[in-house]
Amino acid sequence: MIHIGICDDDKGMQKQIYDIVQRELFKYDDAEYTYFSSGKEVIDAIEEGSFYCDLLLLDIHMPKTDGLSTAKYIRECQVDVDIIFVTVSQEHVFDGYIFQAFSYLLKPIDGQRLSDEINRYMLQKTKHAECLHITINGRKEQVFLDRVVYFSGEGRKVLIHQRGQEEVSFYGKIGDVEEVLKECHFIRCHQSYLLNQRFIRKYSKTEIELSDGERIPVSRKYINMIEELKKKGESV
Repeated sequence: MIHIGICDDDKGMQKQIYDIVQRELFKYDDAEYTYFSSGKEVIDAIEEGSFYCDLLLLDIHMPKTDGLSTAKYIRECQVDVDIIFVTVSQEHVFDGYIFQAFSYLLKPIDGQRLSDEINRYMLQKTKHAECLHITINGRKEQVFLDRVVYFSGEGRKVLIHQRGQEEVSFYGKIGDVEEVLKECHFIRCHQSYLLNQRFIRKYSKTEIELSDGERIPVSRKYINMIEELKKKGESV
């Protein structure tokens, strides 16, 4: 599932963007949508640990906290989300490069142009995505690693905890998953946990706090992992 955020102070524009995006995404994947009426709502969601968007369609001209201030905050906090700016003027095109925007669209919305950009985004995301291939209930499935917050072991099963989604499980061992993902951004902090470093907010010698506030224990066996994080400057 992909999570789309639409941030615009105009409810009619929110619906127009949704209609175009959902029509294009129908052929790719299930999608979930979150609506924001201001940049402040986006920032609040990030601070509360409830922001799960993969792609944010962001209006620039909004009262109080505008789109550029919001994008600046997103990049300073290193939130892993792609941005498509949607605005009435070309004057901020250069800012799109500064804030590493995926694209920059002008209002009134050209439906075909937005469809093309969504299609380009999905093709690029699928092409470069790191996946874990597993079997769930007898079916071959692929799990996009950038959505996985952590894996946990429970008996003979491994549970996959993904941002904004229900957990899924498969038969296996945490150690085997760790071996498969040794070149990816996952670290072992406990016999039962394998974490995605991108979702670590802060850590100590006894526990790790994730971006949503959840705390994961660090066992003595893996305490050296904390020292490695410090050396790499992985603190957030």
